[in-house]
Amino acid sequence: MPNPYNNLFDENAEPNDPPQTPINLDDPRFDPANVADPLEDLLAKITVFKEKGEQFSAFLSQTRAIDHRDEAASASTFMSLFITTGGNHAMGSLLAERQHYDILQGKFLDIIGQMKSLALEHWEIVKHFNTDIDKHYYSMTKDQRQVKSDIEYAVDSINLQRRILAEAARDLDILEAAMKATERRLKGYVDAGGVNNLSASEHLVLSQNRQLLTNGSQFQFNYTFFDMNALDKLAIKFGVYLKETTAQYFQKLSVAFE
Repeated sequence: MPNPYNNLFDENAEPNDPPQTPINLDDPRFDPANVADPLEDLLAKITVFKEKGEQFSAFLSQTRAIDHRDEAASASTFMSLFITTGGNHAMGSLLAERQHYDILQGKFLDIIGQMKSLALEHWEIVKHFNTDIDKHYYSMTKDQRQVKSDIEYAVDSINLQRRILAEAARDLDILEAAMKATERRLKGYVDAGGVNNLSASEHLVLSQNRQLLTNGSQFQFNYTFFDMNALDKLAIKFGVYLKETTAQYFQKLSVAFE
């Protein structure tokens, strides 16, 4: 077996292995401009979400879940003593109530499907922010003033994402309450006889199917995580990312997809 060290001491010895190619520092791969910048990647993801978020916001406007808010308010007998609901949305017949119920379910399905897709993208953005960006972040291609500005923009964008998702969650809450109110009215048709007859078992099936829809299990998505309380709104209003650190928020965010 040849001595692998012969070539180190004998000028005439044949090398046992081909010489390694020296590192070329002029290789474009070592150019800082060609190295992926985590902040740039984050901003690119935010841009993608921004376009989809604008489309989704317009969709929420067109869906008009707010039209059913009176019905949601009247769902509580106690609260109805203090709130003028502007009508109970009664349809006047079993057929009309069924059609109304189908509309509510359709709106709920349309919103929650798109909302989950956006929520997953939001989750990735928060994960990226939490993992790669902090107050000590340094960029090889930008000065620190621009880095600071980009990070502030990223924080504002994440807050806007939360607001979009929170509005969607609110609309889903409204639609859920509206479906419950419709079920209460439908109960009045149980064993009514004639064309307005509804069996008790069918009413029970409607209620159970609605629960599977609105509790998120059908989509493996707990949309209620994005409900925004007054403290959250105040924090966002004053430009604060969250009450919790980004790490705490990210840990909690995973609950929405369990």
